[in-house]
Amino acid sequence: MKNLIFIFLFFGIATLYISCSDSNPSAPALNQSDQVTNTLDKKPAAHLVGDLKLYWTPGWVGTVTFEDGIPYGIKFNHLSGEWPEIAQAYHFVEEYIIYDLSDGTVLMKGPDEGVGPIHKFPDPIKYVINGKVSEAYGVFADQLGRNLHINGIINWDEATGAPLTAPGTLRIN
Repeated sequence: MKNLIFIFLFFGIATLYISCSDSNPSAPALNQSDQVTNTLDKKPAAHLVGDLKLYWTPGWVGTVTFEDGIPYGIKFNHLSGEWPEIAQAYHFVEEYIIYDLSDGTVLMKGPDEGVGPIHKFPDPIKYVINGKVSEAYGVFADQLGRNLHINGIINWDEATGAPLTAPGTLRIN
C-alpha cells in the first residue's frame, strides 16, 4: 500500500511540474498584453486639489491653482436654478470649464450641480458643488471620468447686494 501511495505522489508531482514548466507544448504562449504585471506598472492619476478664486462678472469666472503653482482659468456656465421666493436652499446646475490662461485652450470640463443656503444679506454663505470630469485634455487628460468637488464662501458687495467673490477649494479625485 505504501508503494502505491508513493507512485501516485510521484505521478502527481511529475504532472504538476510538466504542466507548469516552460517546455510544456500544450501550454498557450502568453504575450505582453496577457500579463497582469503590465497593468501594475501604470500609476493611477494623482488627486488634484486647487485654490479657487472666483469673481462675479455677472457669471462666475476666475482662476484655480493646483499644486503645480500654475493658475488656470475657470468659468461656469449657468444651466438652471432660480432663487426661491421663500427661505430655502438655492439649487443650481451648471457646466464648469478649466482652460489655459495664455491661449484659452480648454483643458477640462464637465457638468456640476450645487447648493447654497439662502441667507440674510450681507453675511457670506457657504456653497457646495459636485460634478464629473467629462472632458479632459493635455496636462489633465488622466483626470477623465473622475469626480469634482468644490466648496467655498460667497461674499457680497454691501453697496449693491450683488455677489462679489467666491473663494474656495476645488478637488478632483
